Amino acid sequence: MQDHITNRFPSNVERIEDAEVVVFGVPFDSTVDFLVGTRFGPKIIREAACFIEPFDVQLEKNLLDEVKIFDTGDIEPVRGSSEDTIKRVKQMVKQIIDAKKFPLMLGGEHSITLGAVKALPKNTKIVCFDAHYDLKERWEGSEYTHNTWLRRAAELVGEKNICLIGVRTGDEFEHEFGKNLLVNPTIEELAEFVKDSSVYLTIDMDVFDPAYAPGVGTPEPFGMIPEFVLPLIELIAKAGKVLGMDVVEVRPLEDRNTEILAARLIFKTLLYRDLTTK
Repeated sequence: MQDHITNRFPSNVERIEDAEVVVFGVPFDSTVDFLVGTRFGPKIIREAACFIEPFDVQLEKNLLDEVKIFDTGDIEPVRGSSEDTIKRVKQMVKQIIDAKKFPLMLGGEHSITLGAVKALPKNTKIVCFDAHYDLKERWEGSEYTHNTWLRRAAELVGEKNICLIGVRTGDEFEHEFGKNLLVNPTIEELAEFVKDSSVYLTIDMDVFDPAYAPGVGTPEPFGMIPEFVLPLIELIAKAGKVLGMDVVEVRPLEDRNTEILAARLIFKTLLYRDLTTK
């Protein structure tokens, strides 16, 4: 953990012990195979979160009045070693969950989510918003990359405990393996999947069409629009019990659209969760 934090996610408590939500960043992008720069994701998401209003007009709630948040800063990744970085993420998420708090991880590339999965309680389901399957067996000689992490996660939690939303590209082998998962479900299928279940939510920002989120590591056309994603997140938060979440694959561009959308999605998710847990 860094001793000095140059910018913080909006926080309203001074001690981690007093928090309900614990924020940390993982500035890691060593396995990205197209556009590098997602290591700067935690920084720019924090900047965007400090810029936007914490008051939600639709819900008529102020996030900082409703949820106790503490930002621990970034964990130090191991450059060039996704396996070692994943181990550090696992340790951090386990500490947060064991303390009965909600981990909010800011990425960084998507491989870091595997660390969170390794720390989750048994029988936790994964809901992943992503343009890509991320189900490759190996990539560039490694089993631990940003496009193999979900294959490893399926080996841990079971294929039937994973739901993928927004997938629109992948190779034929991933497509075939994906038939064992719940992929691009209907509203009814999603509601049944998360009903009364513990859920970990991971949002790869490339799930959105590049018109809405151009600042990602692997943009993919014909993507989702925010107005459609938001009610799905609300459904997940209300029908299931969201134990933790991450937002990954954000990289800086001059337009700043992507990080502002990411920050607003986080605010919305935390408020949806708060309304269903209190």
